[in-house]
Amino acid sequence: MFNLLILSLCWILVSSEKVRYDNFTLYNVQPATERHFEFIKSLHKNSEILDFWSIPSTIRDDVSVVSPPQSRKEFEQELARRGIKYDIVLENIQQAFDEQTQTRSKRDVDNGLYWTNYQTIDEIYEWFEYLAKNYSSVVTIIHAGQSHEGRNITGVKISRQSGRRAIFIDGGQVGADWLSPTVVTYIINQLAMGDDPEARAASEEFEWHIFPILNPDGHQFSQDSVRLWMKNRRPTSRTTFGVDLTKNWNSQWGVSGGSYNPADSNYIGLGPFSEPETRSVSRYIETIGSNLAGLLSFRAFGQRLLIPFAHSSDPMYNYQDMVTIGRRAMGSLAVKYNTQYLVGTSRNVHDGSTGSIADWVKHRFNPPVVATYQLRDRTWGYTLPVNQVLPSCEETFDSLMAILREAKFINVL
Repeated sequence: MFNLLILSLCWILVSSEKVRYDNFTLYNVQPATERHFEFIKSLHKNSEILDFWSIPSTIRDDVSVVSPPQSRKEFEQELARRGIKYDIVLENIQQAFDEQTQTRSKRDVDNGLYWTNYQTIDEIYEWFEYLAKNYSSVVTIIHAGQSHEGRNITGVKISRQSGRRAIFIDGGQVGADWLSPTVVTYIINQLAMGDDPEARAASEEFEWHIFPILNPDGHQFSQDSVRLWMKNRRPTSRTTFGVDLTKNWNSQWGVSGGSYNPADSNYIGLGPFSEPETRSVSRYIETIGSNLAGLLSFRAFGQRLLIPFAHSSDPMYNYQDMVTIGRRAMGSLAVKYNTQYLVGTSRNVHDGSTGSIADWVKHRFNPPVVATYQLRDRTWGYTLPVNQVLPSCEETFDSLMAILREAKFINVL
């Protein structure tokens, strides 16, 4: 149907130059019938030109799709011919990406980190050194191994009292996701230095193990070369690189939602824990597993709180308790900016992708509180404007405190 846009894939994968997305168009496509849905699914499966930022999962679930300028007219004609409605979110996503980085030189705080824009790994790790030096009684730098390219997977432990149950938080499993690392560092800031009474109580009641970027190679590559890079950077063939870390954990690995094709952005690897990042982090979690009270994993985007397990629609473990906690907490999240989240299993409210860190931890250790946040939003995707970064941080932190509050209220924690 589409004439293939021939790209030099090898050049994209290894070049130190930045790939640009000038005049690439972001669409919000709205399938309303089974026939619409099947057409969009076939495009997702077969098109080598269109870039799907979200997987077609259910009828009436909007899908974010990017088209290069050469294919825009034909794509719109195919949608119109079938009566499929769509909105053009952005006619030039490169402009949005430029705006995400152009204000980085403006700092809001003396210690070198800010929450009015997206953060780099170097800025985050330098800030960790500042915290460990100036708040040494509360903050300790921790490591969970190294990435394929030798970068440290670095986090912080926040603890005001010894012998407390542990909560693990992660972000940045997807390279193109710049929002979750920034949201996670905001949580760190509130727990370590904030004046919120609930945050202070949370840092006294629990021991927090927090890693903002589990995929440092992919994160850096998205900063330096390919803004929309999703995977890690381990070579998987002579011409392909990377595995989708969000689907590489040992829970129903490969059952649904991922690809066995190394060229695809959702390639799941050769097996669970095939990647140095997931292996290293899983070993770290093993060291605190018997003491885990909870795990919360953060990623962009979709405005959903996903409860284990993705492979089934049946309530498993303490699913009903977590749905109650999640719905109440998402109510708290909506108070400031009216941001609306869906709550449920991935199979029920998202795409049913298996092999996530949350599902693995729930199956392996069964802590009472486990969930995956899909942060803002449902329209902008990875082009989310910088003016939404701080609101995202604020509302997510409010919901985190609400999760703890509601879990205690129903005697889960």
